[in-house]
Amino acid sequence: MASASTLQKLEILADAAKYDASCASSGTSKRNSVGGKGIGSTEGMGICHAYAPDGRCISLLKILLTNYCVFDCHYCINRKSSNVARARFTPQEVVDLTLAFYRRNYIEGLFLSSGIVKSSNHTMEQLVEVARILREEHDFRGYIHLKTIPEAEAEIVHQAGLYADRVSINVELPTDSGLTRLAPDKNSGQIEGAMGKVTSDIAEVKDARKKFKHAPRFAPAGQSTQMIVGADTATDSDIVGKASRLYDSFKLR
Repeated sequence: MASASTLQKLEILADAAKYDASCASSGTSKRNSVGGKGIGSTEGMGICHAYAPDGRCISLLKILLTNYCVFDCHYCINRKSSNVARARFTPQEVVDLTLAFYRRNYIEGLFLSSGIVKSSNHTMEQLVEVARILREEHDFRGYIHLKTIPEAEAEIVHQAGLYADRVSINVELPTDSGLTRLAPDKNSGQIEGAMGKVTSDIAEVKDARKKFKHAPRFAPAGQSTQMIVGADTATDSDIVGKASRLYDSFKLR
């Protein structure tokens, strides 16, 4: 049974994760509890719904590893200058929660994102460690979606794809000017470079698996992204044009 402190962290970090739309609740009916809270509410904290590669609608534990962040993106509730309650899980705590929920049939997988704590590489290593422990130490066969960090080294992001079913990198905003103004710690070229590397890795592994039966899987459910609309002066044409280019360039799911 989870401790009181773990449950307090879960309430903070599941609620903070609700702003990430790349784990969609499409295709499900709403099961709201009083006040929009409660484990299992598709509109509240804790559980979201997504589609597996075979088309099944599955329930995922949707949380942040931490909502501490060294970045100060103006549109983000978890920016370093924001006055919000903060919490942080260890990788083992996330593993324990995931397994406990899975064994009770509450979920079929995990959606894990995070604020940036200490550094991009450190945070990405922590996210990968959660997936590694689940896969290697517990033989977890459930669905895993990891939100990856474009500022992290490519090799660490690659490790995420070896453990996760799906990975995603946020493009954040439709225009470069909007990103520069509202997210000064981020760079559109770096973001798209990281997305391109994931696309390349997915294609390489698909080719390898055609030739070698035991070649490792890499993000078999592909990669996704999300874009914030309304935070800057981007037009409808900017938004649709950016989305179209992203789908064409990176084969997003």
